[in-house]
Amino acid sequence: MTRRFLLVACLVWPLPAQDVVHFVFLEPVARIDTQGAEIAEKMPLFRRVADPSRYLEWLHNESADRALRLYRAACEIARPGGGTPDYYIALVAGGNHAAVGFRIQNADGVAEYPREPYILLDPQPYRFQTTLLHETGHMAMALVAGGRLLEGEPIASIPHSTAALSDRKTAFTEGYAIHLETLEAQTARDPAIRQRYDHGQVLFGDGPYQALEYFRNASDLTSYSQNLARYQEVRDNAFSFDGAFQGPDYLRVQLEKARDFSTVRDANQLLQSEGFYASFFFLFVMRGAAPPAEAVVDQREQQLLTAMHGLFASKADDRSNPWLLKLAIEYMKQFPDQKTVVADALNDLSHGMFVDPAAAALWKDHYLAALRLDMAGMNMQGIMAARKRWREQVLANPEMLLSRLGPEIPCEVPGTKVRLAAFNSDSPVEFDLNTVQPGIMRLIPGITEAEVTAWLAERSRKPFASLEDFRARGCLRPQTLSSVKNR
Repeated sequence: MTRRFLLVACLVWPLPAQDVVHFVFLEPVARIDTQGAEIAEKMPLFRRVADPSRYLEWLHNESADRALRLYRAACEIARPGGGTPDYYIALVAGGNHAAVGFRIQNADGVAEYPREPYILLDPQPYRFQTTLLHETGHMAMALVAGGRLLEGEPIASIPHSTAALSDRKTAFTEGYAIHLETLEAQTARDPAIRQRYDHGQVLFGDGPYQALEYFRNASDLTSYSQNLARYQEVRDNAFSFDGAFQGPDYLRVQLEKARDFSTVRDANQLLQSEGFYASFFFLFVMRGAAPPAEAVVDQREQQLLTAMHGLFASKADDRSNPWLLKLAIEYMKQFPDQKTVVADALNDLSHGMFVDPAAAALWKDHYLAALRLDMAGMNMQGIMAARKRWREQVLANPEMLLSRLGPEIPCEVPGTKVRLAAFNSDSPVEFDLNTVQPGIMRLIPGITEAEVTAWLAERSRKPFASLEDFRARGCLRPQTLSSVKNR
């Protein structure tokens, strides 16, 4: 496919005084491959050009305004007193990524920016209403992390997606970026933004695929990122629940949006769900009996970034680091007057799964009673007492949030493949021992329902410490276990 790189330049965009940033638009000197989930090339070479005029109007939208306020806040936290920050955009066909580190070719040679965040953005006007905000979330996180991206360590056969379970790093970074899209979808006044998310068009017969009623339940899947899910299901905290499909089909288990609302994901699964992270960030920022004012939203976003800055200063970066929970603990330290609201937010959105072994059964009994309209069986008094107990436990010892976690243990089934046609690739079935869903377990050759049940029961009793621990507990027969390899 022919790629065209647009010429762009450096300018100062006229925003309110406190929000001014220097936009530096770049073009690549050589071809950049943007086909993967992330950019593989390190320190790519760009150049500036003189005439930015055709791009000026693209920044006149609510989404870009929110992105720039967030970026400015991150710069003030990461580089206090640093003056007006530079915001680097490399306009590259197919660009849909944030990255750190690049070079700029100029008349005097090549200048290096090894710790500077930037985005690669497809040069289309609509990208400045959609992709720019999401990728600015990654840039803001990279800034408060000292100029580094948290690069995920994949444990799934597919790139990350809102409904899927991935790894804790990816879920944390993507969930944070996604919540900005949900926020914009919820609060935007721009009709073009509202139309993307509201079911305002009802089209029968002929029309665009994404808008026709016949295709409504499938069309969002074809975006892969599932844009509508990033608003509706994230807003409703749907991804704290297990997927409804548990048959032996990797893609349906991971990507289908349908939920089993009687079954809460366990503590380890919640920490691998970018949809759950996005719900936490979005609902924490939007908390209250009425929608908060824009200034309050900006203040709360800045407080989250401040807590992230403190979290990243600890340099804790191991594979199994529980990012969201560590962030909550750091937030409580930095903003002690908000300890209760943090504890309540985590406990309510997780339905107590981080602190109480009985939480899953408590919720399931309540949900099924509600389904039967069994008011007496909904156990409201018991649930209110449990929620109070969870709050008191977390306030007394925030480290309690970490008590039910196990490590990430990546494994694969080499002989069984997952086909994702859009990426033209076949991948082995890959998963984490402590979070793999029953439908994916059922893809292991020869596995029985008794083995699936034993695996789930042992993991619920106590997360596995290692593959050796998994083997020692005898969940699988030797012939079944021979198909599972450590990765």
